Amino acid sequence: MGVDVGSAAPARLLALTFLVGTVLGLLGVVVWASAVDDDGDDATLRASSSSTADESGPEPPDDDASAPPQQSADTRAARCSEAAAALEAPLGAARPALRQWDVHVDAMNQLVVGEITLQQATTFWNQTRVGAQRNVDRFQKAWTALERTGVDCPAPALLGPAPAAVRSCSRLVEAELGVARTARTSIDTWDTHVQHMDMLRMGVLSPEKATEMWLSMWRRGMRDLDAYRAAARHPALDVECPDP
Repeated sequence: MGVDVGSAAPARLLALTFLVGTVLGLLGVVVWASAVDDDGDDATLRASSSSTADESGPEPPDDDASAPPQQSADTRAARCSEAAAALEAPLGAARPALRQWDVHVDAMNQLVVGEITLQQATTFWNQTRVGAQRNVDRFQKAWTALERTGVDCPAPALLGPAPAAVRSCSRLVEAELGVARTARTSIDTWDTHVQHMDMLRMGVLSPEKATEMWLSMWRRGMRDLDAYRAAARHPALDVECPDP
């Protein structure tokens, strides 16, 4: 029996089409499954990373940053007491020098108003000249030592909150500095006049020039001594600092 070629060809074409469609469908399922697996792996990694970050929590604060600042020891009491002690030397040295200068100036004051004679005034002046340069040098040495070491005590206006004893000591140091500075100014004037007297005795300075210079020193001396006496009456000088 012969084969009908015309009816068999469409049947084979239909079978081939069905086979290709089935293969393509299977390939699509495989590709989709791979995509799902890949996305799932990425999602799992992201979730794992997020979970790890959450479990670790925030970074702990730095110990140094979180610790309260250390309070430095308050050394103001000791510093002011040491400053008051350092001022004792120049203040002590100033007294004998200024006593001589005061007598010298006062003799001129009494001479001007006629309370003493020129001979009496000259006697006073000669007496105050004895040891004058030694006393001046002693003060200047003490003052130089104070300038070299300095005074490390906060002024009352810069002290801020402080115990009453520290505040009183600071005021004392400030007042003593005022006395020492006025003493230095007055002693400098006295030192100049002592040198003029020595120059007069040696014949280096004429009596006329010496008299002219003395009148200038006398007027300046009165102002300087008044400033010193006013500074020495400061109420803050009545207190004492604790022992350093």
